[in-house]
Amino acid sequence: MMLKKTGRFFRKQEATVYAYVFAMLLPNLILACTEPYSWSTILASLMLPAAFYMAVSVARPRPGIVMLCTLPLMVLNAFQIVILYLFGGSIIAVDMFTNLFTTNVSEAGELLSNLWPAIVFVCIIYLPILALSIRSSLIKDRLSSMFRRKMIYGALCALVVGGVATVISAVVRPDFGIRQQIFPVNVIYNIRLSLDRWKQSEAYPETSKNFTFNAVRTARAEGREIYVMVIGEASRATSWSLFGYERETTPRLSQRVGSGLVPFDDVLTQSNATHKSVPVLLSPVSALNFDEIYGEKSIITAFKEAGFRTLFISNQVPNRSLIDYFSAEADRRIDISPREGQLYTDNRPDGEMLPYLRDAILSTEENLFIVLHTYGSHFDYTKRYPHDFAKFTPDHLMSVSKENREMLRNSYDNSVYYTDYVLDQIIQLLDSTKACTALYYCADHGEDLMDDRRERFLHASPTPTYYQLHVAALAWFSEQYRSQFPDKYEAVLGNCSRPATTACMFHSVADMASIESPYVDSTRSFSCPGFQQSLRRMYLTDHNTPVEFYNSGLQPEDFEALDRYHIEYDKNHVHDIRY
Repeated sequence: MMLKKTGRFFRKQEATVYAYVFAMLLPNLILACTEPYSWSTILASLMLPAAFYMAVSVARPRPGIVMLCTLPLMVLNAFQIVILYLFGGSIIAVDMFTNLFTTNVSEAGELLSNLWPAIVFVCIIYLPILALSIRSSLIKDRLSSMFRRKMIYGALCALVVGGVATVISAVVRPDFGIRQQIFPVNVIYNIRLSLDRWKQSEAYPETSKNFTFNAVRTARAEGREIYVMVIGEASRATSWSLFGYERETTPRLSQRVGSGLVPFDDVLTQSNATHKSVPVLLSPVSALNFDEIYGEKSIITAFKEAGFRTLFISNQVPNRSLIDYFSAEADRRIDISPREGQLYTDNRPDGEMLPYLRDAILSTEENLFIVLHTYGSHFDYTKRYPHDFAKFTPDHLMSVSKENREMLRNSYDNSVYYTDYVLDQIIQLLDSTKACTALYYCADHGEDLMDDRRERFLHASPTPTYYQLHVAALAWFSEQYRSQFPDKYEAVLGNCSRPATTACMFHSVADMASIESPYVDSTRSFSCPGFQQSLRRMYLTDHNTPVEFYNSGLQPEDFEALDRYHIEYDKNHVHDIRY
């Protein structure tokens, strides 16, 4: 009898309304548990959307008609729940929408295969709601006038309570805002920002066409010069034995310390998203003035103006971002992907860039500047290194989970072990030329590997962690370079442990080659005796707002790691992150 009554209830229009309101509020309920919100913000984030969904659901006697009109919101809700599963918190960020446009199909497939529990969950929740909405719009049954009035009264009450909570939150925290803390308004706002940035990026060729560095050289080596800049991918310093990791992941590079190789111990990224972090490495902008990037060019143009032949070799497919425009500045660009220009690409180990580098060096006697954009340690890690480099086993990661954490760590460490090999091969090649050569390597950002109780994974989350911030960075200088520019080399040795960010790399690489320009700041170069360190290192938020990295949403676990790994920061100005 009870089952029959329950079945009859769920066949009614009222049951469809209740199910719809609950399903639509589910992301808000989860966010109320995961985000560092105050009680007033939690109340506002629940009551305001509840008022909207309650009113919408009874706008017509057959609620399914209006519910179907909110299908885009259902999709956003499902996306939000998947993001919460992936990162353990935070709303859908602007950078995540940008990543949708710039991530190739093979990368997306590698990630989606490990998100199936969340995808199954949202299907279980929202496909029945979609089916109920269709059924509701077709059946003859209607909502009663009394039920609709009750729901409207309930919506008005929720609106009043939510409005009061919003006022309290705004008074307590001046940085509170509906566009920042109330889902789904904040996500819709982020979509608009993402579209604005996409338009800016598309207009880049026009907005930057008249830019010039006015670059000149203040010193030249005797004979040929070759400078190489290697951009790492998702390589955190914590997993490099060169920086104290207990596993021997970088044995070749470690042996070169003292013979021209200099590791930089305390370099933090200014963004955890590739489409912003790589342009920071390649251009004179920083988190403090990032929007100026749309009117400026990259370090490739600076070297061209200084008389160098330039080459950009990439192991990542073109992704319609600023990186593509920067690489087009080079005299020649080489994509080692076998499906050049397409969104899908076969996985190639970074070592396959080496023959192209060797040919470029041997095919000319000109001075060269070469940028290598590697795939480094981008997930899926097992596809970033040949089988012969599987030093740490088992490494065949079938899915990302707490139970498979050791295999996750093994496969990531193997990717670092392979990066060690690739960099060592590049150094050997440069050293064999007997020219004046030097190399800078810096990763664009780090990576989470379920390192603590939060079980965070990957990068590009709306708020970073220590593991995403602290990146691997180093330089190598040939014997010829050290003998001809001893002051620069000595300055690098003296500055290698000072606090720095990835925004220093443009200036360091330019200064390495004695390039002078109004856009090159020698005080931000490792090779300058006047290098200025700062504890107030900035991070570029999802909304492109510069904040001190220690006020970017870090949690207690991150501050423990900062102290454990001796990362310097201003402990007296760490802000409370609750809203």
